[in-house]
Amino acid sequence: MIIYQVLCTVPQAIEEEWRQWMMREHIRDVMNTEMFDSVRIARILKPEYPSGVRYCIQYYAPSWERYEQYRTDFAPVLQAAHNAKYGGMIEIERTVMETIDSDNVEQSLQAP
Repeated sequence: MIIYQVLCTVPQAIEEEWRQWMMREHIRDVMNTEMFDSVRIARILKPEYPSGVRYCIQYYAPSWERYEQYRTDFAPVLQAAHNAKYGGMIEIERTVMETIDSDNVEQSLQAP
């Protein structure tokens, strides 16, 4: 499984507006591409960031090919929409991860 992670540092002055827009529009638009099976969003509590409030959004794709299709076919338009609304106000860091040996980890946790 591929995890596309977006870390956003949001100024406190626009946190509520940004979060509502993300939940009602942007994340919905990303999920409507059908390239991801699920999404999670979390507010980072520690460490604290003096420049704002930090959020982590993780989109879960079943394969590298689906993530790549998102990146090439959909991401430019969706990222441009975010930049048009919040460009320069939000610090964004994107990472892509692949889960490994999740079945082995679960089994080792259950072993006596």
